Amino acid sequence: ALYYKFIISEILFYSKNKIINLCKLPFYCYLLFKKVISDTFLNLFGFGGISSLGNLDSKDIDHKFLQWFVGFTDAEGTFLIKTKNKSEVNFSYQITLHIDDSAVLYLIKEKLGIGVVSIKGNTCTFAVHSFQLIVDVLLPIFDKYPLITHKQLDYRDWRIAVSLKKNSAAPNRKTISVAPETFNQIVQIKESINSNRTNFYGYNICYSMISKYWLLGFVEGDGSFHFTNNRAIFSITQKDRQVLEAISIFLQNIPRAPIFNGLFLGPQPNCIITGKNNNTAYQLTISDTDVLFQYIFPFFKDLPFLSRKGVDFKIWSVGLFLIIHGYSKIPTGKAILLKLANNMNSKRYFSNMIDILDTAEISALFEIEPPFNIFSKKSHFALAKKYAIAQGSRKGYNIHIYKDGEEIPGSPFNSYRQGGQAIGLDSVSSIKNYIDTGRVFKDVYTFYSSPINKFNHFENFNKK
Repeated sequence: ALYYKFIISEILFYSKNKIINLCKLPFYCYLLFKKVISDTFLNLFGFGGISSLGNLDSKDIDHKFLQWFVGFTDAEGTFLIKTKNKSEVNFSYQITLHIDDSAVLYLIKEKLGIGVVSIKGNTCTFAVHSFQLIVDVLLPIFDKYPLITHKQLDYRDWRIAVSLKKNSAAPNRKTISVAPETFNQIVQIKESINSNRTNFYGYNICYSMISKYWLLGFVEGDGSFHFTNNRAIFSITQKDRQVLEAISIFLQNIPRAPIFNGLFLGPQPNCIITGKNNNTAYQLTISDTDVLFQYIFPFFKDLPFLSRKGVDFKIWSVGLFLIIHGYSKIPTGKAILLKLANNMNSKRYFSNMIDILDTAEISALFEIEPPFNIFSKKSHFALAKKYAIAQGSRKGYNIHIYKDGEEIPGSPFNSYRQGGQAIGLDSVSSIKNYIDTGRVFKDVYTFYSSPINKFNHFENFNKK
């Protein structure tokens, strides 16, 4: 059996109080993980940080970055029209993010060579207000690299309005007066785009329009790498179901590229699309662990993340590696997975920080022989089922719930749901995430699959 050893070679933390050269570092912090598991796995997490595309020639930088930029715009960008005095028209393009994500906006400003970045409260905005720069720089980009979501319709109409203004007077003035007829035409366009849009005629999309760099930019805006119920999840949330259907076809055609030979031959990516918020939005989800490990992880691993979503992806990758090898089935692994989850997505913002990753804990965990033998040619589901049976589980675990160190009335419970109902929880996900970790839920409850004394014996057995 392989001896698994995990090495974390470098962790760079960031601070609000430090001035960082954003031209050289396109994010406030990144976590650089290196793992050594076998000779074929030496640099798996040695991504070299979030790429600045520095290894590409200038033509590739333009081509690949601009595809990324259009994908990011499809997720986060807005085309705006402002009118006043019944004759003046101003146009702008903008992206607004949380202030902790401002570095990617400075990167966009640097790459495009236009625009300004402003900060207000806990948000930051990249904006282009210059009419001349909109005409000379932005229009050629979006004409050459078309938007794919419904935003293509907003751009189409916004572009028509820009042309109306351009043809009405000299375009180099920041604010100009236009003829009443032109003004009325532009007002009609303004009132029919963005959140006011009801006409979707002329919307064109097929999966062949999607490139991997567009998809990366789109995922950095609307995608999520996260954990739910001790499972790794990749998802994209969007109002436009057709886009998710096209992305689903694209992902079903990406190559299988496992980092190890001799693994279970997993199925092609199966993307589930479900409605959210009364079908006002839709979510594409991939949760099959084998698919994530053999398709999704290798695909994104080789792409140059430009935002702090790259930090999420790296942490998620460590968690996926932990899950595929079964470490999430033992208490210490569950606790570390919970810590990883508490350092991702919205929880990585300064205002939401909960846990600091303990690299010694992670290193110690990967010194343990993995609970699952991924070279057994069995699926992750089969290995998990085999492990559960070996641990004496049939239809799940008994749930022992403790409050301030004392078992609550009715404990143990026969299911997660019964336990959740006893303490007023509508969802069982918190129990699944916290069980056997020793972590205190809401500063009150702890959850175990065995009585505390027996659990402690089991924990000590696993450490031997």
